[in-house]
This record gives sequence, structure tokens and C-alpha cells, in this order.
Amino acid sequence: MTHRPGCTFGSGFYRLEMQSGYRRFYQSQAELEHGVALLHGTAIRRVVRDGYCLDELPSQASPHVIDGEAFLNMPENDAREALGGVTQEEYVRAYRAVEDAVLARDRAIAAGSADRPSIVIKKKAVPVGDV
Repeated sequence: MTHRPGCTFGSGFYRLEMQSGYRRFYQSQAELEHGVALLHGTAIRRVVRDGYCLDELPSQASPHVIDGEAFLNMPENDAREALGGVTQEEYVRAYRAVEDAVLARDRAIAAGSADRPSIVIKKKAVPVGDV
């Protein structure tokens, strides 16, 4: 397993953050669990997983949705085509909705939320399946 281009997570795929501010990186979940066991009694603030590099690319995992942050970074014509050939008005409405969702998520993270939910946008004319 290797990191994708543009990854800013760090040297490992799992990060252990202690209350003291110390951070330790691990290459696998088994290595992380072993490291946690060795730290018995140390105050752990949180454990973070590098979903950007460990998860499948959105186009491979779910062909009917587009990753929200990738959508925001696409040129307008590419984004409109990726959504299924939407109109200019539909693109603007989708862009604003995704931008608002990403900003709300980032504010929650900055306020101390431990979760970082994925934000996706459904392609046009694809029925909503199992939610």
C-alpha cells in the first residue's frame, strides 16, 4: 500500500494522537493495536485513519456518486459532464450545496469533532438506492 499523490496525512496510514500532543504513525491496524497496548495508561486523545489513501477511489467504489471535494476542484465543464450533463443552473445549485456541506464539516472539525464524514453528490438521473 502506498500513499496517493497529494496525501497530507503523514508517514503512516493510522495516526495515534496523545493528550500531550505527541503523535505516532502506524502502517497497519494490527501495528496500531499493538502500539496502543504498549501505551497502557497513557491518555490517548484520538486515533485517526487515512481514509484518503486506504479507501477506494469514489469512482471505483460508487460509480453513481462523485466525491464532494473532487467536484469542487473540477473545472466547470468537467464537473457538469461528470454529473451527467447538467445545465448551468443545476451546476450552480449543486456547487453551492456541496460547498456549504464541506464548509460545515470543516467548521465542525475545527471545533473539535472527531469525525470527518465523506460528502458525495449523486449523478443526474441515477435513482437513489439503498441509503
